[in-house]
Amino acid sequence: MNADTVQVEGSAPAGMAPEAPPMSAPATLIGIFAKPRQTYQALQSKPRVLAPLLVVLIFQVVFGLVLAQSGILKNDTLARLEAKNAPPEQIEAVTRVMDGPAKYGFVFAGPIVLVFSLLVSAALIYFIANLMLGARLRYIHYLCIAAYGAVVGILDQLVRLMIALSRGTLQVHLGVGAFLGEDLTGLMRILDTATDPLLLWATAIEALGVAVMAKKGFGFGVLAVLPGYLILVSLSALQQ
Repeated sequence: MNADTVQVEGSAPAGMAPEAPPMSAPATLIGIFAKPRQTYQALQSKPRVLAPLLVVLIFQVVFGLVLAQSGILKNDTLARLEAKNAPPEQIEAVTRVMDGPAKYGFVFAGPIVLVFSLLVSAALIYFIANLMLGARLRYIHYLCIAAYGAVVGILDQLVRLMIALSRGTLQVHLGVGAFLGEDLTGLMRILDTATDPLLLWATAIEALGVAVMAKKGFGFGVLAVLPGYLILVSLSALQQ
């Protein structure tokens, strides 16, 4: 046998990077914060979706229940009605609804909206990265990337929730809006959301995931997730 053809068992062929060692589901959920590049490398051959999705859904339900019990949604809704000089009858009717079981409706609607948004986000990244930029990944890879990005995004939601509970309102500014006062114009709300450091972190994790799995540079990943980020920023700002 020719010695040049002999390979050590378990080693990668010449010119190919060795496959990353597998990671358990709990390890990936921790690793996406501590060592995201290695985590995505381990997920490349077998993308996970269920584990990060369950974690995000559980937190979404918990956040919804806390908000429903706190009365913050009711306070913000009544404040907007009063600012519009709504008639007392309308305010009273809304108060009755917000004090009843209907206030838990968004708790169940939240997870549905979240799953839908992840599916759409993954589809958008798939369109940009595969069809426009030439990557060759399956849709499940992008859904995995979006799901783990949402896991990192839990920190943004958690910080917003804590500040909202302390202030009694969901009008929380974590970007440049924190230095500009409470009443922000539409453009400034968009700028505030766009400069939210925790949201930028979650987006950077997604961009890194695209770059690692597609075996491209980080700039490639940024281009792939940028349209979705801009859409998210616009929608988030309009909800405030």
